[in-house]
Order: sequence, then structure tokens, then C-alpha cells
Amino acid sequence: MVFGSTRSICNRCHFIVVLTMLSSLAQSVALSTGLAYRSPTNALIRSAQLSTTSLHNTKPPPTSTSTTIYEEVTPDLTIDPTDPLSQFRIYEQLRGPLNMPKLKRFFLRRPTTIALRIATILRICQETKNEWDDCAPIGGDTKESDDAFMIDDLPPSERGKVLCARVSSMGPVAIKAAQTLSQRPDIVGHEACTALKTLQTRNLPFENGLAHAILRESLGWEGPIAPNLVDNEGEDVEVAECLFAWMSVDPIAVASLGQVYQAKLHDGRLVAVKIQRPDGTQLLCTDTISFKLVWAILDKLRTYTTNNELPKGLVMEIVDRVARDMTNELDYVLEARNAKLFEESLEFLGFVKTPDIVEEFLTDRILVTEWVNGDHLENLGTKEEKLAMTRMAVEACTASLVLTGFVHADPHEGNLMLDTDGNMVFLDFGLMSNVDESVMEAFACGIRSCLAEDWVGVTTAFQDAGFIDDPIVWRPDTDTQWQNFEKVDVDTGENLGLETLAEDLGRAMLSVDGGTSKFGALATVLNTELSGNWKMKTPAYVILLVRTFLTLEGIAARVDPTFNIYEIAMPWAVRRSLSPSTQKGIQTLRGALLTEDNRIQWGRFMELAEEALRVPAPTDGTEKLKDDGKGTQTDAARAAAMSDAINALMGSPGGAVLRRAIVDLDSVDLVQRLLSKESRTLRHKAVLAMTDSVKEQRLKRKAEKKLKKQALQTGTELAKTQNVEGEVRNMSETALRIKRKQKRTAQKVTLFLIMKHVRRQFANPITFVRASYLTLRLLLGLTRQSLMRKIRSKLRRRQTQSLGAVNGDAVHGNFTKP
Repeated sequence: MVFGSTRSICNRCHFIVVLTMLSSLAQSVALSTGLAYRSPTNALIRSAQLSTTSLHNTKPPPTSTSTTIYEEVTPDLTIDPTDPLSQFRIYEQLRGPLNMPKLKRFFLRRPTTIALRIATILRICQETKNEWDDCAPIGGDTKESDDAFMIDDLPPSERGKVLCARVSSMGPVAIKAAQTLSQRPDIVGHEACTALKTLQTRNLPFENGLAHAILRESLGWEGPIAPNLVDNEGEDVEVAECLFAWMSVDPIAVASLGQVYQAKLHDGRLVAVKIQRPDGTQLLCTDTISFKLVWAILDKLRTYTTNNELPKGLVMEIVDRVARDMTNELDYVLEARNAKLFEESLEFLGFVKTPDIVEEFLTDRILVTEWVNGDHLENLGTKEEKLAMTRMAVEACTASLVLTGFVHADPHEGNLMLDTDGNMVFLDFGLMSNVDESVMEAFACGIRSCLAEDWVGVTTAFQDAGFIDDPIVWRPDTDTQWQNFEKVDVDTGENLGLETLAEDLGRAMLSVDGGTSKFGALATVLNTELSGNWKMKTPAYVILLVRTFLTLEGIAARVDPTFNIYEIAMPWAVRRSLSPSTQKGIQTLRGALLTEDNRIQWGRFMELAEEALRVPAPTDGTEKLKDDGKGTQTDAARAAAMSDAINALMGSPGGAVLRRAIVDLDSVDLVQRLLSKESRTLRHKAVLAMTDSVKEQRLKRKAEKKLKKQALQTGTELAKTQNVEGEVRNMSETALRIKRKQKRTAQKVTLFLIMKHVRRQFANPITFVRASYLTLRLLLGLTRQSLMRKIRSKLRRRQTQSLGAVNGDAVHGNFTKP
């Protein structure tokens, strides 16, 4: 049967009608949105000629004989049957940084291609929904189990496989969205989440022949690729004649824009060979124009409505930003550079690695890297290993968000590995986010404020990051127009918009599950609880950042439902807050520490001191701090973050603002305040902290001696460190060198600052006596606490020995009856 059933004919007719309508709509919107051209007649003729050409052309489109007015756009090329890549070459002129004017001119000659793409996406979405609804789930109940990992052991359902195939067929943009949703069962459900995980490494592959053709063309190689491949046409070839000593026949992983083969170099090294899809440029460029066209239509329709929720042009700006970032994924030379920069930016962590690049094979479409010996999250054996890997991944991404500003924007499970040395290995650096200094400081402030439940601070961070306007815009109910918040404080005349929004935010955050521990909860509050009355914006820069942390949080929630992403980010947020680089940040930090006459901001100083001294350090250096239900674990994170940040900044260039504030501090006034009655509790806590610090240093030295002894016995060099959770981690030599240098510099700087303030105390006999008296009291307190702890420790040991002796007598029956 040539045309199929009557129903099929109707569907085809309906499809043609849709294409015709979309093509006509594309022409009208193009004229009204700046896609202007000189000869619409030629474009319409061209549209009719291309009406039978699919997105993946199998026949050459007719070449226009009219003179083109688009100097930057190459005329359509004739397909060469001997060249497997010829059908994709017409789109290669669009390769490179996103050039929107050139893109518009290119597709003005091909409006039906855009109409066809939009119609295809709509048809696939509708068919996917119908297939999902019609098929019963396989594998029984897929509700969440008590075991956080049980759902991952279920095989994908049949409808899940169909879902993945459909999504994969829609191209890289749909795949990227599905990869993010695969980490969020709270949004799409566990069955869909489990199925979509396959898209992280197992998309629909393109033909191996095309991959080999790209490999040859990109590297200028005319000989055989590997002796084991069938494209050698049965001829026996010498290994030395081949590009690789061996190469896998089929890809071992398929991503959204490329697929990866395993190969062996002639020197014996195993490598991963990443080859870009031949239609990658075509799909990304077509989808970019398609999205812009659809939103241009919606923007035009919105002009006829009275309730316009989205600011005009905002969605277009977001589409441009995402398209620009995704287009960068097509340049593997840029990806190799990103990988190197990412590892260098986080070398102070000591556990972040990226695969080494094999430079002689690097082109814009070919990327060859060392083979990573390690496992993805799903292949790790124990929950502890999974939790350790997750924590390292979150630490690395949050540190890059608030400290380095160079963020991995695609951290799904397929791009994360734990190697055999315990390093956190990141893969795939095509999609990266660059964060401005002001935004880093705003996010750092928001993280600290959220943990402290300081909702005014969170709201201020939103304003600094561009999520809300200044002045704040609101409406009493959804039936009224947006307006500036006009209520003011009758005493000070200050606008109360910030405080009022902060009150609503606090109530909403405390009412949702995970309000102070989950990034997704914050997104839910902003989008559903507050956006009806308070006008929120989504800056274009934040789209990929949201994707990053929604993905990470989804991974973390599967490993540990109580995982608090803000606690993991705390050390880096504190460090950023104490090392501002913008003028506003510098003024804020200095204003928080000192008054205009350089006296200590006593209230803020007491808060910081309480935060730093709230929880004693672990007694043996390895003991984990348990949450006693009163926030002990959060307090420990804050105390450790503050201590680590100050120690690191005192010996690094980033601490210049903090050191300047300490130099300018009026220490005479500070000593006088520390001797006052209101500081009695603070002095006592300081003595306890000093005692703990002395004991911790003694235990640390013992532990280091033990590690050195073990290293000498085993003949290995141990480079390990522990975090606040007590996890032992790998620490690179570079990171250890950075820490040692910071420590030496911090000691010198601290000594310099102490001596500077001591000289100030010597300038006046009264101040000298006060300073000496304060120092003597602290030293006496330290001595007293140390002696008391030793006495209590000896008493406990004697009591334990006595109980042991009594128990031993009871076991042997050596009791004298009274």
C-alpha cells in the first residue's frame, strides 16, 4: 500500500496544513521582528522549492539561480554521493560564536525548514504524551522506597524506553532539558526520572561511518583508523599505518552533541575519542531560530491581552543566552581550554581533576582525552562512597559559584566520576557559566542569610542578583496592575518594600519542606508562593546556574534525603563575604566590622564571635559532629567555615580588605570593651576555644607523626585531609603546597598585625596596663582549663579501670560475701 490507511492520509493532510500555516506565520512574524529582506518574492519561491526537504536532507535542495543579497551566507551545496558529510556542509557556515543576524539571514531563505522543525517538535511531543498515557507502567509500583537507591535498580519501563527515544530524536536542546529532569523525581516522577537517566550517556547514536568520516576530515588522515575496524574493507593493515593501535567498533557513550569511542594510542595509552555529531550545528541553529520565532509570535499575541506577566523581550534574551552557551559546545578547542581552566581554578580544593587532553588530536570537532579509571555514582558500592562523591561534587560547584565564577553547567551523573585515587573527576566542559563578581557576592550573602534564616538578607541578595527590581514592584492581588511599593516607615521615611517582602518570604520558606536546606524549595517558593504578588525576574545569566544546582540537588537527594546544599556551600560563602572585590561589597564588609571612626561594630562583633565560638572543635580530629536536633551540625559548619575562611584569607591576596580593616581597627577601644562586664561570657568562651585549639593541635601533630610513620613503612607518600564531616579525602600536592604557603603567610601577617596593635597599646601607660591585664586573665584561664581537663581525664581513666576490675572479679566469681 503506497499511502497507507485513510487515517494515515488524513494525518498527512493535517500535517501539510499545519506546515502551511506555520510557514505563512513565519513570514509575517519575520517581517515584524526585524527579519527583513529585500526580495520576499524570491524567499517565497525558495520556500516552495524546499517544502519537500526534510531537516536531515537526503536529496540536494535546488540551487537558486537568482543573485543572492546575503554576502555572508553561502548558497546551498550539491550533495556528493561519495562524500557522506556533504548533506551537512551547508550548515557549516554557521559554525562558530553565535551570530544572530547571520542566522536570521540564513533561515529567511529556508522558512519551511523552520516551520517543519516546529511542527515536528509539536508532533513528537503529542505522540510522546499519548504513548506515555496509553502504556501501563512496567515493574509495578514506582513510588519512592525507603531505600534511596532501590529505584535506580529498576530497569527502564517499555514506555520509558520510548520516552527516551522520542526525546533523543528531538535534538540536543530537548536532551539537555531531559538530563536535568532526570535528577528531579519530585517534578517528573520516579519512573520517568529513571528512564531519562539513560540520556546522560546513552542517546541515539549516529552512524559509525559518519564518525569515521569526521575523524578523517578533521585530522587530515587518509589512512586506516584502526586495524580492527571493518572500514578497512577486509584488507590486513599494519598497526603502524593506522591512526590508532585499536578503537572500539561502536561508541561506549552517546551524549547530546557527540559520541565517545575508546581507543589505544601507539604508545599504549588508553584514550576516549569524542566525535561531534555531523548535524550538531544544524540542530542547534534551527532550534534557536525556532524558539525565537515561537516566542516572537507569543510576544505579538500578548500585545492584545491586558495581563502581560513577562516583561517584553525577557524570553528572547534568555533564548539568546542559552543558544550562545550551547553553541560553544560545538567548539572542542574551547572545551579543552575550559577543562584546563576549571581544574586550575579549583586546584586549592585538592580533589578536583579533569582528563588530560591529547593535544595532537585536538580540533573543533575531535577531542581525545586520557581514559579515566573510575566509576560513576550509580556504580559505587556503598552509600558512604556515594555520599562522599556527592559532597565533593557539590563543594566544587558551590566553590566555583561564589569564589572562582567559572561554573560547570552540566554536572549530571554521566559527567561525574570518582577515580581510583579518590579524586572527583569532571567531564564535558562545553557548557560553562561565567559569573560576575557582584553576582558571586550576592549568592554568597544569600547562602549565609538562608542558613541563618535572615530573610531580609536573602531578599537583599535577590535584589543585588537582579531577581527583583529596585524599587520593589508588587500588587495587592492578581486582579490589579503592578505598581511600586509605596509604604514607608513613618519615623525614618524608609521604604518598607524590602522588609515586607522579606516577611512574606520567611513565612513561605518555613512552611515548605526543605525551605532552609534545598535550592529547589527556594525556586518553588519564588515561582508559586510569591510571584503572584511580588514581581520576580529571571535574569538570562541564571538559567544555566539554576540547571547546575537543580541537577546537583537531585543527585544529593537520592543519596541522602537530608542533604543540605547550603551547609556544604557555607565555607565558600563565608570566604567570599570576607573577600569582596566590588565597591559595594567592600563598603558592606567594612561597615559591618568598623564604625566611621574605626571603632569595632560591637553588636556585629559579638554576633561573629558567638558564631565562631559556638561549637567546640572535635576532640580527636576525626570525630563526626552529630545533629542533636538543635542545629549542632549547622553550627559546626558555620564555626568551621568562619575559622577556615579567616585562616585562608589572612595569607592570600583575597584577604586584603579584611587585613586593611584589622589594621585600621581601634584596638584600644576593643580592649576596653573586652574588659567590661558584658564581655564576661565572651571571655569564657574564648578561653574554652583556646583550650580546644591547643588540644586539637597536639592531637593533630600526633596524627601527622602516625601518618608519616605509616608512609615510611609502606613506602608511599600519603596526602590526605579531612573535612568537617570526618571524611578522609585525597589531597593533591598542589593543594598542599597552596595550604602550606597560605599558612606561612598567615602566620607572618598575624604576627605583624599583633605587633602593630601591641605598639599602639604601649603608646599610653593606661592602655598598656589594660592590655596586659586582659592577656594575663586569658592565659590564667587557659592554664586553669587545661589543668581541669587533665584532672577530669585522669579521674575518668581511674574510674574506668576500677569498673573493669570489678567486672573482672564478677566474671571469675572473686567476691567475698558480706
